[in-house]
Amino acid sequence: MSKDYLVEIPIDKWVELRDMFNGDWPKNIVNYFTIDNYIKWREKSNEIANLHFYSLNGEWKSDATVLIVDRYQLFVCSLDETNSQLKRALELLDWRMGYKISSFVSKHRPAILHLMESRRLEKEYDSKTVLYYLPRHLGETVLVDCPSEFELRPMVEEDAVLADSVWPNRHVGSLFFLKRLIAWNPNVGAYTKDGRLVAWCFRLQAGALGALQVDKEYQRRGLGTLITKAMIRKLCDLRMDTFAFVNCDNAPSRRMFEKLGFIETDYVYWLRTLPTDPTIPPWSD
Repeated sequence: MSKDYLVEIPIDKWVELRDMFNGDWPKNIVNYFTIDNYIKWREKSNEIANLHFYSLNGEWKSDATVLIVDRYQLFVCSLDETNSQLKRALELLDWRMGYKISSFVSKHRPAILHLMESRRLEKEYDSKTVLYYLPRHLGETVLVDCPSEFELRPMVEEDAVLADSVWPNRHVGSLFFLKRLIAWNPNVGAYTKDGRLVAWCFRLQAGALGALQVDKEYQRRGLGTLITKAMIRKLCDLRMDTFAFVNCDNAPSRRMFEKLGFIETDYVYWLRTLPTDPTIPPWSD
């Protein structure tokens, strides 16, 4: 048997790769929009450091198996229901620094767990979220009625500092992460008339709504629902469906999304592996 190796997928093939996930909707929505996100990012910036699309032996056209490495984050996509190609590809990455394996769908979880066992990797966390989905034709029926004391508008780079400071998932590198989402992805902030940011929502690399928060002083005033509605309409204007990742134990958020018409379609996971080489410094921006 010949030796496996990772081959980078050329940028001019990313659209073809993305479109392989266009069928069986919305089953493949996370994989589709993860790749679509990076296509759009490359249109905004010709040079994105530390971004790689890896295929196993250059054979991505057979089942669309791809490992997307973005700094310390890893995204896995594949149409192979057996995960056989994915398992082999994962073994070829350098795991010494650890990865934040982000937003991988339930069908890929066995491949990740297989890797953890085969490499004897330890994990910092392993989080399970619910994937909530709303098709565009239903999103277009959502009405956004912003109270007069607030203004809805896109965030600016400086807003990332506030969002990062109170984000439960704050980590080394997260400020740069949020700044990049503000610069390149749709987002909405709710501001008081004096310009104070009191609620916000981002669109993550996988295309889902995420990091939605409301300032403690302004909670229980419907701002979470308002921000979500505004994001739905913004994505509808871009001719996109809306979906979100919600922590399984976050009952209030789950009720909010269900009340807005979202349906549960899958589980999505986030797993951070610990570094295996203590001599390698942690990621810094």
